[in-house]
Amino acid sequence: MDTTLAAHPPRAAMRLQQAGDIWLERYVATTRNPKGQRLARTRFERYLAPRLGHVLLGRLTGDDVREFRLWLEKPGRLRPYTVTHVLSDLRCLLRWAVSSGLIERSPFPARVMPRIAEAVPSGFDQSELATLRALGGRVGFVVRFLLATGLRWAEACRAERSEVQGNLLVVANTKSGRVRRVPLSAEIHAEIRAQIAAAGTRIVPYSAKSPGSFSRIVRRRSAIAHFHVHRCRHTFAMRWLAAGGNLAVLQRILGHRDLSTTMRYARVTDELMEREAARIADRLK
Repeated sequence: MDTTLAAHPPRAAMRLQQAGDIWLERYVATTRNPKGQRLARTRFERYLAPRLGHVLLGRLTGDDVREFRLWLEKPGRLRPYTVTHVLSDLRCLLRWAVSSGLIERSPFPARVMPRIAEAVPSGFDQSELATLRALGGRVGFVVRFLLATGLRWAEACRAERSEVQGNLLVVANTKSGRVRRVPLSAEIHAEIRAQIAAAGTRIVPYSAKSPGSFSRIVRRRSAIAHFHVHRCRHTFAMRWLAAGGNLAVLQRILGHRDLSTTMRYARVTDELMEREAARIADRLK
């Protein structure tokens, strides 16, 4: 018998609070990265446990889940994406409970997840790009590095000199946990060498936990009111495709698990679609 479960109340008497504690300790701790673990615990403690923690696990119903969703969606409580994350955690917990033998089947309804309109990626226009590229000092270097690589902020902050191999940056500590290689242009390669010579082994001399403060610095210096570091990633992807870059290669560079995630950028411009259609039409002739 599972000793971890044996130390808790009998399965028939186990409440969602107790099952959730085990789920966090065993399943979440072994399947999610540290940030994912913290978020799951926060969502459980703030929303799941206070609202459903007292319910016997075996007596939880689909209507309980539906009422929970309505509670989460009350005006001013949570953003739609947060509602989706909380419900996803509940669904995951219940699936884990089934696999652990705590319940026979999950009561999570098939059509309870809210539908969220897909957000169109927002990149910088040509004028904004010119302004950002002209920024001086290490702030300007970091912005150009982000625009040239499409790295996530935390990935950029962890990048080191030893990971620059020829004209590629080997990104090992990624969101997905998989190693990937990002091409470096001659211009950004030269800037990286100069930056490392001046500052040491790390390429980006900022904390991985400070994207907000860095973005505020750039907003002040550039007067681009809606600057955020992640928009550099969007801009990289959009410019890659606008220049005729391969979608599958872009997927590898960005580190997306699913091509459908990368395809969001392919929908950004009608001009790209029209140009590709003309190219294919010429080939078919």
